[in-house]
Amino acid sequence: MPPFSYASLPSLDSSTIRLLSLMPSRNETAALQGQLHNYFLQDSDKETHLYEALSYVWGGIDDPPHSIYINGNSLSITANLHVALLRLRNHTLERVMWVDALCINQQDDQEKGLQIQLMPRIYGQAAQVIVYFGEAADDSDMALESIRVAADDENEKPGNSLASKRSQESILSLLKRPWF
Repeated sequence: MPPFSYASLPSLDSSTIRLLSLMPSRNETAALQGQLHNYFLQDSDKETHLYEALSYVWGGIDDPPHSIYINGNSLSITANLHVALLRLRNHTLERVMWVDALCINQQDDQEKGLQIQLMPRIYGQAAQVIVYFGEAADDSDMALESIRVAADDENEKPGNSLASKRSQESILSLLKRPWF
């Protein structure tokens, strides 16, 4: 397949961004497929929109590249983004997301500069922001659950998960991940 080529955004000074429609697949190892489409961010900071924004670690440049097929054309992505999208891909429904490495033309410095300025609005107006720390390891699931429980103010209850040494170590291990 030919490599993907970005179409210019309508106006570089506008609030137009690209969104990824990640195509569903019941086969968890199937190639990632998606479509990019333009989307106009509203001026109001109070409105949320029907897309999700992904926050993740790009990964090392030495990692072997992977591909996603955008509008039928191949686009190279990092190994970490590849795994994140595989985990987030729905089995039956399209998932509409903003992903910086895909939704911003990384080869166009002018576009990158303008799109980076929009990032507070992109993340702020998303229906939800998904943080991908990486694959589960070192009791990371326990760490996230302990943090959730603490945030829900359940930490006053007996048997508090933050009290256990293992829970504390799992949180410290999570905080050592590259995302932080």
